Amino acid sequence: MPFPLKFKKLIETDLKDVEAPDYIWLNYAVCACDTDSCGWGGWIIEAAYKILGEKEFPTGTGDSLLNADYRQVCPRCGKGLFRTGASVRYTPSADQTPVHGMPGIDYDVAEIQYEE
Repeated sequence: MPFPLKFKKLIETDLKDVEAPDYIWLNYAVCACDTDSCGWGGWIIEAAYKILGEKEFPTGTGDSLLNADYRQVCPRCGKGLFRTGASVRYTPSADQTPVHGMPGIDYDVAEIQYEE
């Protein structure tokens, strides 16, 4: 399936092209707010931060809040999620080698095609 050519620059974004977070908070959320909720449970992004050091931001941490998908919506049924008390802060590892293309990892990569 070809992608629109006008989005080539967006699609071919690499880590060097974006502001990467210095740390993220994940929260375990469940789809259990309504009687007809589906019961899904999984990790969602609570917040992604960049530590700039020289500026203060009104985030409670003083760090810059980065763009991320913060919607608290069930990926299965679309209903609202309940954020449980299970929350974890993660920082990126020094080794950011992608798993695709590594020996021993069965991973197919399709060539990206574009159309006008």
